[in-house]
Amino acid sequence: VRDWSSDVCSSDLKSQQRYPVVYWLHSDERETAARESRLASYAAAHELILVDGRTADPESQFALYFPELVKQIDATLRTVADRGHRAAAGAAGGGFMAFFLAGKYPDLVGSASSFEGTPVAYVGPEGFPVEYNHDDLFANYDGVRTRLARGTADSLAFYHRRLNSIWAYTRPAYESVTFLAGQDLAEIDRMLDFHMSAFATPLPAPAVFSHADAWPNFQVWGWDVVSNRRQPGFTVLENVSNSGFRSSVREYLPAGATIPEVNLSIGSPPIYPPGVALTVTYIHLLDGKVRRAEQRVDAHGRLNFNLSGDAYEVAVSSGPLLTVSGYAISDANWATAGQPVNLKVRFWNKGGAASGTSLIRWESPNPGVTFATPQGRLYALAPGESANLPVTFTVDDRERAVVRIFAVAGATRLPLDVPLFPPAEPAKEFQIADGRTLTVYRHATQKSAFRFGEGNGDGHAAPGETFAVLLPEGGALRAAELFTNDSCVENTMRGSDSWTEYDRSGASADYSVPSIHLDCEPGHVVHMLARILIPHGADALVKYFALEFPVWYRNEAT
Repeated sequence: VRDWSSDVCSSDLKSQQRYPVVYWLHSDERETAARESRLASYAAAHELILVDGRTADPESQFALYFPELVKQIDATLRTVADRGHRAAAGAAGGGFMAFFLAGKYPDLVGSASSFEGTPVAYVGPEGFPVEYNHDDLFANYDGVRTRLARGTADSLAFYHRRLNSIWAYTRPAYESVTFLAGQDLAEIDRMLDFHMSAFATPLPAPAVFSHADAWPNFQVWGWDVVSNRRQPGFTVLENVSNSGFRSSVREYLPAGATIPEVNLSIGSPPIYPPGVALTVTYIHLLDGKVRRAEQRVDAHGRLNFNLSGDAYEVAVSSGPLLTVSGYAISDANWATAGQPVNLKVRFWNKGGAASGTSLIRWESPNPGVTFATPQGRLYALAPGESANLPVTFTVDDRERAVVRIFAVAGATRLPLDVPLFPPAEPAKEFQIADGRTLTVYRHATQKSAFRFGEGNGDGHAAPGETFAVLLPEGGALRAAELFTNDSCVENTMRGSDSWTEYDRSGASADYSVPSIHLDCEPGHVVHMLARILIPHGADALVKYFALEFPVWYRNEAT
């Protein structure tokens, strides 16, 4: 590494003053001479250590060595060696890495900024990396201040608008700015000003956190996670505190299929009384089966939890403990922005004793959210019992992509993030590819024949078949990402079409490959929302269509 600000650190050898640190990350392209000069000038004029992290390739294992780099810098230079005075920043691919490192190591990094950073890259272990999209990883940044800067000539404007549409409503310490083309150097100063401000008012470590990691083995906030996963995916921890957590291992985020064959071991920090036996409850969310055990805390104050890759709620409590595991949309197959959204929110008592009747208040930190009834009554639940509580809300912005709501029970705040979609017109024409080869767009603009799905190829969706939905556009077809609440549809598998050759973004256009459950009756009408991306110069257009089609009788291929 190179230290741009060694003159600051060595200006007075007798001084004991210590300085905050910004790690500046690069992509595979070096900074311009003008930008390097601007960075050096800022460091020389401020009480700041600015470390040149050199090239940090997302597909390398650089991320695993970042804690070692931090340890070296803290041991070598006069740093303020805590997360609140440590930051990551970068431009283009370096901007991706700045956000990525802060999300992987929120216990090491207190603020992160991206200067027109790329939105997506493959990260993870050698041999089985996974596509990592910042849009879907917003939950990793509890306790971290984040900032995105983009210019008016931003070549990745579509992706940055999309990230803004999610992070602006799910990350309370996120900010986004747009600067005039040609003002790049002045924006470098403003980025570093952001970090200086973050150093002055660092966020505390969160009492409750969530985290998703591409590596099978990792540490975060003192928790140790080890698994035998040897395929692309994410290990997901949610709502983690000393009273428990939710865990799963998924093929992709946010709603990929779980990988149940993974053996997962989760070790706590030393937060429990050593040698004490505690009641631990495990709820397998797929079937609701409950297992309860008395587990003894080790001599260091740690507990260990052994699970599979399926979704589990885990509680360390002999008393009642409420949690929210998810929701179902009522009277609709997806949630539409600007219209009333009816949810049935699933509450569990995952503690070791019965809960009393609770008054649940519904709140949202987002603007323009109105609840039809701002509170509801959740009746007593036995240990391991669940119940649905209805809530109806409306978001007055038809372009809103997500809404965050909280179920508040006394001092407990249980979050839910609900994706929203704009009103959609019915699709006039579409194709179902159930083992069919059709001419489609690949890599955004290239037309080629491609096979989708597994079935008899008759163009209908039948029980047991997997399929893609393709919509016509400009002389070929585009595969659609699909959304539905239909109980006949398993919609946790997807494919992706890389657009890197087209726009150098590192991003992909995702498409869904759902299946019809074997027990679904032919004639059942499936309702889905389809989303396709269409290249539009340096930008992209997003189109939505409502789909309706019957489940077909399964015929043998002819």
